[in-house]
Amino acid sequence: MSTIPGTKILWYLKHIDGRHPWTAAGRYEPDFGRLIRTAKALDQSGFYGALHGTSNNDPLVSVAALIAATERLRFLIPVYPGLTNPRLLAKQALTFDQYSGGRLLINIVNGQDPQLRPYGQLVPHERRYAQSVEYWRLFTSFYEGGPGVYDGTYLDTRHVTGDKTQVGAPISADHLAGIPYGPFQTPHVPLWGAGASPAGQDHAGQIVEVYLSFLRGFDAVAAQVRAARAAAARHGREFQGVGIHGSLIVRRTTRQAEDAFYEGLAAVGAEQFAADTDERIRRTTGGTFDLSTFVAPDAQRQGWIDALRAGRLPTLDELRIEPGVYAGLTEFIPLLDYSGGGAATYLVGAGEEVAARLRRYRTEIPGVDRFIFSGWPLEEEALQVADHLFPYIDDLES
Repeated sequence: MSTIPGTKILWYLKHIDGRHPWTAAGRYEPDFGRLIRTAKALDQSGFYGALHGTSNNDPLVSVAALIAATERLRFLIPVYPGLTNPRLLAKQALTFDQYSGGRLLINIVNGQDPQLRPYGQLVPHERRYAQSVEYWRLFTSFYEGGPGVYDGTYLDTRHVTGDKTQVGAPISADHLAGIPYGPFQTPHVPLWGAGASPAGQDHAGQIVEVYLSFLRGFDAVAAQVRAARAAAARHGREFQGVGIHGSLIVRRTTRQAEDAFYEGLAAVGAEQFAADTDERIRRTTGGTFDLSTFVAPDAQRQGWIDALRAGRLPTLDELRIEPGVYAGLTEFIPLLDYSGGGAATYLVGAGEEVAARLRRYRTEIPGVDRFIFSGWPLEEEALQVADHLFPYIDDLES
């Protein structure tokens, strides 16, 4: 029997949906029934799993409500380390796995200050990776039935209060006892996570089991994965898998796919697009730059800026990063990727073309065996993928 892993394809799942959800007019009203229908469609169409995006709705509660509506679909949920006590999260994860038959996956999201401050999470940014490593080691220990020890970690009360009277204080065996059921996945819920900077890659190399990279040009993705694998090797580890996260529009013909992709950009309109971009540049640069003064990191992205300054949308050719790969808009990144990080990049084409590109990632970048895609409306685009892409993937793993 072959030990080569099959191709795993996950889809995006969220209550924010619509034909063009990056615009107010293109966004549906929130509908739990639609979320259930989308999850059922993914479950029945051959998708390996679904990534629930971060949002105002709690992801764990949202996907727990979908357990009974699905049979085999795995759920990848984002978790900010530190917001939930790791013992409590382990109990929640074990409960989810008990009810679902072991279908939980965790996406490690370290977050930024605006997301964390409202929850009282005040660990400085430069120490957040260290806190995360401690947190996930405690979580996995609790999930596996171990005791877990808070002493000396960010959860040690002495670390927070400076209370020296607690030094050496006895801790009862009951307090250290593991959770008395499980585990349901061996050895624990798989931890997925990204990290593009050297510090982020070092963090991933210590604890992540499935490393994730945003979709960009092929060479950029390959270089990032190589660096992350090297970071894991420095810690004596090896990733169990590597995933690529992007968006996807697939149709019967290339032209149909390109037209559907560009429709999403045209729905915004050049005037509104320029205004939104100007506001985003002012906000992210602290008012240092605006649309008229911003200088992009490369000639292609500068061309997008120049097009908006001229009162027009970038053309399809201008948005093409490489054959079949385009910069676009998503519900969670409603502007073009001016920095080059790859957060709103699409694969676009006919099914056979897209399948060939996925095979190239799989065969030429060591470890790549899974892809997380999004497209809107979520259910309709997922069914397009099942109809036009899946028949060309001969090792699809569901």
